[in-house]
Amino acid sequence: MYNPFMQNYGHIQAIKSLLPDYQKSRYISLVSFTMRCRFSVDPELRKIQSDELIVYDVELSEYIQRKMNRIQAEKVDTVLKEADIQKIYQSLLESNITDSKIRAEHVEKVKLR
Repeated sequence: MYNPFMQNYGHIQAIKSLLPDYQKSRYISLVSFTMRCRFSVDPELRKIQSDELIVYDVELSEYIQRKMNRIQAEKVDTVLKEADIQKIYQSLLESNITDSKIRAEHVEKVKLR
């Protein structure tokens, strides 16, 4: 059965594997659902101090802003420089699968797991 949390975990692991120079960087997992979805979730995954967040789509912008504010308040020393951001962006851009046929094959392969 399809599990969006496991899918998101897999995507983050794939991103980490594409960015070997940033293995120790902080990765924040954010899964968003529409209000039509109802689910029971660990309250810890709704707290802004968590790096694994589950939110409804109507809360998404607010959660992102609150998370950014919290990170800035923590005064984390390892801030990415503009060159790092560009390097990460290029790596992700080059690795992104844009061919619809290949994407469909990926989806089918994941369904078989």
